[in-house]
Amino acid sequence: YNTQRISYLKKFSCSICIDLLKDPVAIPCGHSYCMSCIKTHWDTEDPKRKYSCPQCRKTFTPRPLLEKNIMLTDLVEELKKTGFQELYQKQKQKELELRRLKIQETIQDREKDVKLLQQEAEVINGSADKAVEYSQKIFTELIRLIKKRRNDVKQQIRCQQESELGLVRELQEKLEQEITELKRMDEELEQLSHTDHEQLLHNYPSLSYLFSDCLVGLFKKKKIYIYIYIKYTI
Repeated sequence: YNTQRISYLKKFSCSICIDLLKDPVAIPCGHSYCMSCIKTHWDTEDPKRKYSCPQCRKTFTPRPLLEKNIMLTDLVEELKKTGFQELYQKQKQKELELRRLKIQETIQDREKDVKLLQQEAEVINGSADKAVEYSQKIFTELIRLIKKRRNDVKQQIRCQQESELGLVRELQEKLEQEITELKRMDEELEQLSHTDHEQLLHNYPSLSYLFSDCLVGLFKKKKIYIYIYIKYTI
């Protein structure tokens, strides 16, 4: 009997606040709510410009106008005068406790999920740390190899530099020796240019049977050619 009365009372209760209707209004789909409850619900949906029924989820556009249901108001007031409200409050309390239990179970489930996510985050962090450490070792080894290769290349360049400089110095010494020899020859040529042919033959007797008068005459005009013959003969 009590169950029937409670079921009857639920027909006059608001599914939003779970209490007897206060200023009841009926929306287009036929469900009834407290005027303040449905207004608050629709205010939260206002940016979407679509207004729904909390029970059947039917949507309405534009926002329906709300008018107080006089007949429902009178029925609710009559129920409050009987003993039904006290029984309804007890049933409501039980339902609230059940809802709390469900919420607490949901909280426990969510906490388990959070814990699992934390464990997963720890695994991700650990894996990332290992990856960073490994990459650091790789880059350190690469830097070491690059530095070693750089030193090897530097050493090769220096060795090649010394080798090429050695060749340059050797060629330079030969050129300097040749320049010295040419300067000495130039000095001798300068001295010969101031010496007459009799003195030349006196200094170099071996030339007396090699040169004729024509060559001696040539000597007076072209001393450089006589010098070349002398150098070649001696």
